Amino acid sequence: MALSRASEDGRPPPSLPEIVYPLPNAPEPEVVRHALNAVNNLVVITDPRLPDNPIVWVNDYFFTFTGYRREEVIGRNCRFLQRNDRDQAARHVLRDGIEGGQHVNVVLRNYKKDGTLFYNDLYVSPVYDETGALIHFIGVQNDATTLEEALQTIRERDQQLYDLTESERERFAMELHEGLGQVLTGAALSASAHLRELERDAPAHVASAQIMRDLIQRAVSEARQIAQGLSPVLDQEDGLRHALDDLSTSMNEASEEAQVTAVLAEVPTLDPRAARHLYRIAQEAVANALKHADAEHIVIRLRDEPSGAVVLEIEDDGVGIPASVVSADQTLSTGRRVAAEAQLAQHGRGLYSMRFRADQIGATLTVEHRDEGGTRVRCHVAPLS
Repeated sequence: MALSRASEDGRPPPSLPEIVYPLPNAPEPEVVRHALNAVNNLVVITDPRLPDNPIVWVNDYFFTFTGYRREEVIGRNCRFLQRNDRDQAARHVLRDGIEGGQHVNVVLRNYKKDGTLFYNDLYVSPVYDETGALIHFIGVQNDATTLEEALQTIRERDQQLYDLTESERERFAMELHEGLGQVLTGAALSASAHLRELERDAPAHVASAQIMRDLIQRAVSEARQIAQGLSPVLDQEDGLRHALDDLSTSMNEASEEAQVTAVLAEVPTLDPRAARHLYRIAQEAVANALKHADAEHIVIRLRDEPSGAVVLEIEDDGVGIPASVVSADQTLSTGRRVAAEAQLAQHGRGLYSMRFRADQIGATLTVEHRDEGGTRVRCHVAPLS
């Protein structure tokens, strides 16, 4: 098997000097085979010139790790390791890389012969001969199960912490609204009654009484605003729609540069937790458009689909999302969550937060450049079962 240097698009660059095969002092094929059999990684070689790009060689550790026998592997496409677990975004990334003759790195859920799940950190590289023809793919597979299970534990703890935080926010908002808010409302009513008495009996004290009443009424208003900010989505029908409408109004009042428009249809009743996450996603997306995109127009859309799914979209006409953030976000589709989430946390905290919230409710979040300029954030929530 002859290897040649490849450019970023997987093809030998014409500017490289000619490489003469066999290379001087190159190891014999038997030495290479023994070396590949000695490593504790699963090594697979496929032949894209044959129908369905079948496996033509695997190292000994592949059999030791997966439990399959050689005759059960050779001649099959590698997808058999996925069994029926085909709903994996990384599969599409892998397919596109192979079809384009590209290097690709993804993490897949694979299964041993006995059905045991393992996470496969897979590196695939194309192999070209000296004429530039694609002759093989070589895949090096690493068992990333321990790491993925640790990450899953962290995500579950993050979810527990979030649920606890939201519960405390709601409790505090309720106490603020029903407790302190009611006390202040009573004090405001009492002050108004006292003011009327002073207007009749002691006009000289009216001005100071008016100041006291106005301060109490202002405290009532601020207490309600704080309570609404802590728990903006009420547990009632159309709670999300009303909250998004309030968000649009408050953003317009706070910004002089941009106009925020809400186009909100009636949608099927959502789980309260899902509704709260969607609101926070919208809030984050609008804030990002105002702070970082120099947007002049922002549209919040809420609609449903015939299937019963709910779709939230936030569009702006700003400068667009930075390429570094898009790249980090796209890395998530390869299954490499560690690298992707670290990049998002560093370069795109807002997007990191939105994607975290979407993950918590099993929603699909996409962030893309609009053809007419600006950014579109779209969150798709499947219907309740």
